Amino acid sequence: MRATALIGIGLAFAVVGCGSDTIDADEVESGIKESLSGATASVSSVSCPNDVEKEEGATFTCDAKLDGGGRAKVKVTQTGKGGDFTYTLKPGTVVLTDDAVEPALEKDLTESGVPDSTVDCPETIKVKEGEKVTCTATGAGGRQTQLIFTFASADGTIDESSVDGS
Repeated sequence: MRATALIGIGLAFAVVGCGSDTIDADEVESGIKESLSGATASVSSVSCPNDVEKEEGATFTCDAKLDGGGRAKVKVTQTGKGGDFTYTLKPGTVVLTDDAVEPALEKDLTESGVPDSTVDCPETIKVKEGEKVTCTATGAGGRQTQLIFTFASADGTIDESSVDGS
């Protein structure tokens, strides 16, 4: 079975208006939404502090809400004095909901030749690298199988070699 990247880590650049000693939080929030939204779990809203001073190499944290009710904390690093930033999901802060995970797994099952399957996962899944997650897949004929997998990284990418459909 082909695993799905639940959330992609991205790199984005935001332009900050000249003349101010603080970053433009709205620009950073837009950059996070664009760069960290994946096919399965998109960033629906972001909240960043408004009083962050411009300082190359400095970091700060923003709160992201994910479609389907998930959430994560985003580490923002100022990579240049002109307002360039990198964004990464903070390990241990990503929480996905079944509304995001189940459709991704159902799509994978369909693409793997098991159409019309439904998947039932825990309501919330805290993403922890290497920790097992168990969901129940029900095929068109009613046969149930446990889908067990682990995350390859803190961003919600499934370790393809860990997927077990016992």
